Amino acid sequence: MSTSTLKKDGQGEVIHTLLTREIRPIRNWYEWLLLWAKTETIEEMLGLLHVGFNVSLEKETPGELEYDEVDRIIFYFTMADGWADGPSLRLPNDGNKEYRTGFDLNGWVIKKRPFELRQQLAKKAFDMLCMNFFKTELRDDRAGSSPEFQTEWEKIVTSKRLFPIIQKFFEVKDLPVNGMVKIRNFSERNEKRSHNEQLVVKFLLNLTEFVWEWKEDEIPWFTPDKEKERVENQNVEMHSRLNSSKPWMTEVLIGLDEIDTLARWMIKIDENCLSKLRVIAFSTELRKFKKHPVKRDRRVATLEEACFAGTPAAIFLKTRELVMREHTRLTKILKAEQVLEKASRKVEELTAKQQ
Repeated sequence: MSTSTLKKDGQGEVIHTLLTREIRPIRNWYEWLLLWAKTETIEEMLGLLHVGFNVSLEKETPGELEYDEVDRIIFYFTMADGWADGPSLRLPNDGNKEYRTGFDLNGWVIKKRPFELRQQLAKKAFDMLCMNFFKTELRDDRAGSSPEFQTEWEKIVTSKRLFPIIQKFFEVKDLPVNGMVKIRNFSERNEKRSHNEQLVVKFLLNLTEFVWEWKEDEIPWFTPDKEKERVENQNVEMHSRLNSSKPWMTEVLIGLDEIDTLARWMIKIDENCLSKLRVIAFSTELRKFKKHPVKRDRRVATLEEACFAGTPAAIFLKTRELVMREHTRLTKILKAEQVLEKASRKVEELTAKQQ
């Protein structure tokens, strides 16, 4: 055992150094934030990020600020922003500064620039979000798959405080290019998604289902007027928030190559979502090097041309046109059949009266 970990008491007995000092966990999130604000070394920051979701949210003294789980989640989203885009974390005054961070397997010194250290921290925050927030199995584990709990969990995700943060974190970066969009805080499309990114995809697909399947909270007839008004206002607010998020959700599904997920709600898709899909579809290009039968590279002129080029948004839109046409036709047939049935019953009633 190294002598650096040993001390001698007054009797000359050797005692372990760890027995001579106070060792305790971080008391709560309030203290965690104080430690985060004071530290400057990346090693300490990485350590704090690693344990942040484990510390208590309860106050210990009257002078402490109060925090809840959403506060913590928002903090991690803030830290994780830019994890997949190192250059976005550069500062003009970084210059050519570099830091020694260790040695590689060949013994060469590893040096990293400031933005690379920032990206390392953002990546750590993202990984912790994946394991403690995006991992959808967590909501099942917490309440034995209780449907009531899952609904409450999803309401937290789509709450006024948290939902805008999630939408900003995964917003579309720029205008669509050649029928596709890029989503912030995702690796490039030609890169293989990590396990953690796959957790995020699953989370976003579950969120899509909640957004399109959400139903208002029922209000029992015996509910007091004040509570009834509160729930009604809550329903109106939630309905507005989810509806306004659907165009964003549509773009995200395109960016994730998951637009087929919306097939279940084709008839419900509103004009705002369709408009987003049209913009994406008409950004498609026909290119000579892809052996498209065109004289020169150009943008598509029709949805049919975009379908020919294999653009998912265009294929979805044309499929929806067919679905809506057939839905309208079959609905008219059904209504006509119901009218005939009603008329037939009427004829039978009148005939029976004559007999």
